[in-house]
Amino acid sequence: MKRIMAIISLILVLCVTMSLASCSALGSSGLLGDGGKVDLDDSFNNDLESPAGPQGSQGESGGNSAGAPSDEADDGGSTEGDTSDGEFSGGGSAEGGDGDVDTEPAPPIMDAPEKAPDGVAPDYSVESPDSPSDSVDPSDPEDPVEPEVPDDVVTLPAGMITAGAVNDNDGYAQWLELFLQSDSGNGKFYQYTNPDYSWGFNSLNRVKVTVTNGEKPVAGATVVATDVQGVEEFSAITDALGNAYLFTTLDEGIVNVSGGELSADGRFDKDNRELVLDLGGEVNKLNVIEIMLVVDVTGSMGDEIDFLKAELADVINRIAANDSDTVIKLAMLFYRDTNDKVPFDYYDFVDVTTESGLAQQQKALNEQVAMGGGDYPEAVDEALDMAVSQQWSTGATTKIIFQVLDAPAHTGEKYATKLVNATKSAAEQGIRICPIICSGAADVTEYTMREAAIYTGGTFVYVTDDSGIGGSHHDPDVPNVTVELLNSLMVRLVKGYHTGTFDEPIFWKQDPNLGLYQ
Repeated sequence: MKRIMAIISLILVLCVTMSLASCSALGSSGLLGDGGKVDLDDSFNNDLESPAGPQGSQGESGGNSAGAPSDEADDGGSTEGDTSDGEFSGGGSAEGGDGDVDTEPAPPIMDAPEKAPDGVAPDYSVESPDSPSDSVDPSDPEDPVEPEVPDDVVTLPAGMITAGAVNDNDGYAQWLELFLQSDSGNGKFYQYTNPDYSWGFNSLNRVKVTVTNGEKPVAGATVVATDVQGVEEFSAITDALGNAYLFTTLDEGIVNVSGGELSADGRFDKDNRELVLDLGGEVNKLNVIEIMLVVDVTGSMGDEIDFLKAELADVINRIAANDSDTVIKLAMLFYRDTNDKVPFDYYDFVDVTTESGLAQQQKALNEQVAMGGGDYPEAVDEALDMAVSQQWSTGATTKIIFQVLDAPAHTGEKYATKLVNATKSAAEQGIRICPIICSGAADVTEYTMREAAIYTGGTFVYVTDDSGIGGSHHDPDVPNVTVELLNSLMVRLVKGYHTGTFDEPIFWKQDPNLGLYQ
């Protein structure tokens, strides 16, 4: 698993940079002590025992309370359009319409953010989303202005950022409670039960299918829900535990399971929505892990992108240790917003268990510069659509998208439709979406990303305030969560999705991988 740890280090530092960007400056926030080092004494002087109950406060929610959603359109004064006229760099291809200005009014479905995630970076600033700002003019060679890199860049080791995680398919009853209406108070996501506000998601009528060969789970089987006439409603791929999750509004229907030349079927109704079907054989599960990083690199990253470059030496040392026969392929998609000069930058899958492949992806990572954005929402839907449309293998491999973000997609029916369709495509291909929300995120980002995770059998991850790194983070208020080191958490997820065995989380202060500034 050392090679998996190396890949997770890449993702870890991306989240570090987004968390730190919420502070106007590390020094003014009090995180940096003498000599440019981080003072974590207060954090380490706290009680070292793992919390037994709900985790403590991690900052106030950035969204509105449950009830009628805000009807405000996107702030920032910028026009949005499809991305066909935007510049696309890398091995993929950008898709979109004709690039005309979008005058479609935004539906009243988003919570207004309390603060812009982009913060202030050295030598340039991004206005708050509460005040209008001009879009970056791609024709102006001096826009956007790239920040200067300070000489005393702090080196960020792995094992610093803390995070929590929740698998809402495992806790499905608790997930449903978030949408309930009661005399004692509505659930936090009750407003999204209105189809006009739901972004096109509906995860309240799940059908869970477990595929077996005798008593052994079958991974990589295709499971399709249809109506009684055979019209397809939802398609998914079983995970390493043999589970597939189908989200349909049908009260009754048919489930078809296939794998190679084998097949099985069953029926579900409103009272029977958990099925166990014996396929009578196995699917050829390949010892291959495919990971794609989908990362927001707007101005909120600031000059902290250079912290990632300082991490590369550690990444190289750890990923070079070949201790298993598992093939690990890594792709990366960096995104900004549709009006930015380079909205997307894609680097296709490369086998990073080879020295040349690892060097190639590191070089691509080093070339990233955080800039652009401006208004609060970003091209989340476009990025996810582009990610699931790349050259993922068709075989039974472990496929994971880690989407690192701090802002939601733009409002409007076309954005919501693209987001939900991309999520359904991921489920159909067996891609587990594991979002990682960082500082600046609000309720609407939590809602849409938890839906993306539950639809695809993924895990929702959120960075916390426990380590004292960065600004205040959105608190999903998930009960009985063990706060972990982000890198250890991700290693646990990758290993679990690949093998079907998920290790118990380790409380972050008791984790031997805990990092310290040198």
